[in-house]
Amino acid sequence: MNSAGPCHGTEGSREIGKVETAGTGSPAIGSVGDHATFSWVRGRALTQDVWLLVSAAFVIIATVSFTIFAVVRWPSGPQGQYIWFYVLVALAPPIAGTALYLTDRTIRIALVVVAALCCGGGALAWVEVDRTGEVDVEMEIQDAQPVEDSGGRIKVKMARPAPGDVRDKLRLKLTISDEKSDTPTCVGRTTARITADTPGITPNMWEVGAESTVDFDLGGRRGAVQFTVWVTPDTGCSMLLTQAHGTLHND
Repeated sequence: MNSAGPCHGTEGSREIGKVETAGTGSPAIGSVGDHATFSWVRGRALTQDVWLLVSAAFVIIATVSFTIFAVVRWPSGPQGQYIWFYVLVALAPPIAGTALYLTDRTIRIALVVVAALCCGGGALAWVEVDRTGEVDVEMEIQDAQPVEDSGGRIKVKMARPAPGDVRDKLRLKLTISDEKSDTPTCVGRTTARITADTPGITPNMWEVGAESTVDFDLGGRRGAVQFTVWVTPDTGCSMLLTQAHGTLHND
């Protein structure tokens, strides 16, 4: 009697098997018949690496591009109001650049996210200043000078601001100086009364010294505004209104 059973190691035998491993970057080994195959699965890892590189590069390019745009279209006003823009756009490129050279994927992702937040925060800070921050406005001094001790009137006109520079308030700084620098100064003994000629401006009048800064609410006006400055020097003094500096703001 003949018995049949599995044959091992014979020429005609075939053993079919397959071994697999799973996970990011893991190998897979398989055999079919007498032929063995080997492959390395890195699709997901490569995709993540590419997206990290692209994201970091995008943050750097976006930051540099917006900085160039901001410089070209730079608003006026005190530089201190741009401090957050300066800080955040300065941090974004080096943080994103660091992510290009590290090997730990978690740290790289975190750095790219932080760099993107810095870029976006810097852009928002600049846009906020551009929309609502302080901007300089042209002020024109009219009428004849100097003003003698009998007093005199000087007109000061604020030019119509550009559409993007319209604000709620005007900060007006006046500087009244001595006509002659070789005589004892009369600055401390000179006063001025500033009156808004344009309707709707509040307060309507200020009594100030020779070197003073006052605020006016423009009442929603978007055009030119005019003021009358009545200068009253002390006896024997002759004075000049040397500066009228205007700053538009919303504070």
